[in-house]
Amino acid sequence: MRAPAMRRATRGATALLAVGLTASLTLTACQRPADTIEATGRVLADTLTVQAPTLNVPGFSLGFARVSAIEVRLGDEVKAGDVLARFDDAVLAAKVTIAKRDAAVAKAQVAVIDAAIDTTHDKERDLRDKRREVTDGIAKATKARKGLVNKLAEVREASGKLPKQLATVERNLRELKPKLAEVEKGLSELKPKLAEVEKQLAEVTKALDELPPNAPPAVREELERAKAQLTAAKAQLTAGIKQLTAARTQLKAGIKQLTTARGKLTAGIKQLRKGEKQLKKGLATIDSNVRKARDGLTKIDKGLNEITDARAVLKRARKLAVIAANDTTGVDAANVAKKQTVVRAPADGVVTTVAQTGAVLAPGATVATIGRPATVVTTWLAPEQVAKVCVDGAVTVTLDSVAAAASGRVSRILPAASYPPSYHATDQVHLTRAVPVEITVATGLPPGAPADIQLTPCRTTR
Repeated sequence: MRAPAMRRATRGATALLAVGLTASLTLTACQRPADTIEATGRVLADTLTVQAPTLNVPGFSLGFARVSAIEVRLGDEVKAGDVLARFDDAVLAAKVTIAKRDAAVAKAQVAVIDAAIDTTHDKERDLRDKRREVTDGIAKATKARKGLVNKLAEVREASGKLPKQLATVERNLRELKPKLAEVEKGLSELKPKLAEVEKQLAEVTKALDELPPNAPPAVREELERAKAQLTAAKAQLTAGIKQLTAARTQLKAGIKQLTTARGKLTAGIKQLRKGEKQLKKGLATIDSNVRKARDGLTKIDKGLNEITDARAVLKRARKLAVIAANDTTGVDAANVAKKQTVVRAPADGVVTTVAQTGAVLAPGATVATIGRPATVVTTWLAPEQVAKVCVDGAVTVTLDSVAAAASGRVSRILPAASYPPSYHATDQVHLTRAVPVEITVATGLPPGAPADIQLTPCRTTR
């Protein structure tokens, strides 16, 4: 009876152990995450592109700009704010000077307008004095005559200046015409030379084309060298003809402008002489007829009204001039544009590409690229795996090229599944749709490196 009792005791203990083990497994399934999810992925490259600036100031756009200096080399480590390159700022420096000059002119304009306003007051006082003289009779006539004499002197002074200007124009015309003839002669000499070079080039080209395959290499080399020399000569002659043609156009335009100016000056001299006769006639009229003093009084009243209107216009102009004088927008914009010619690193990193000194770049063109240690790893998980992963879940990333594993967190889970890249294949992810997952690590990793990933599930099933 002892043996059956032992067997019954053993079976009872086994049953109790099974119940306890079942309860333990049930509690573990509810409280502890499932096994770590294994996956593979790649480190995303983190590259910054530094672009050529848009060098604009109000009313002016530089467009293409030339790199005047490169301050870094490939592989250099840079900090944010370090100078990478400098663009030619000569034009923008000139714009700063022009903007400052314009600002100075605007300030000076206020003083000019103030002087003009003072002049209107002076003229008004003069006219009012003249009006009082007109009311006195003959005194007004005398005053009017004096004014005509002054005007006559001005006309005569102007008549003396215009002939000098006309003489200058005539002299310039005499100088330009021989230059035009010289340019025409140059064109007539270059065009036959160009025709001869083109003829020789055609002959050499034909000889090359007809050269038999077994011809001596020295013969072919000599013909090719002659062809290259003739091609260069043709280009030089073509450029020379183009330059002379442009010069001829400019000279013709200058001669045309001077001819027009000569006509205007001649007409002006004629008009001044006519005006001088009219002024003399006016003086004679005043001398012979004092009764016209009343007409003079009317004219003075009209002049007073015109001065009042002119002063009102000047005051409005002064307000605008004060605004322009206090406006530093032009100078500030020019200085800002000039500072933009110095291109700096936007962040810490390593220079991976950089432009060359002397390169001419358009706005937005790449000046340099800066690589930064990558902190984002991408992987693809099967839908059943994604169901166990949460954003901010713990992750361990291992790379063959990095000795220590990197810890990180799930930073992004895309909402829809799609086909993963061909290089990505695991036991769970083959040629079926998978969900892209992004992981952010605390330390920088080599861009593009393959990675082994272990994700800690945040959900489990019973």
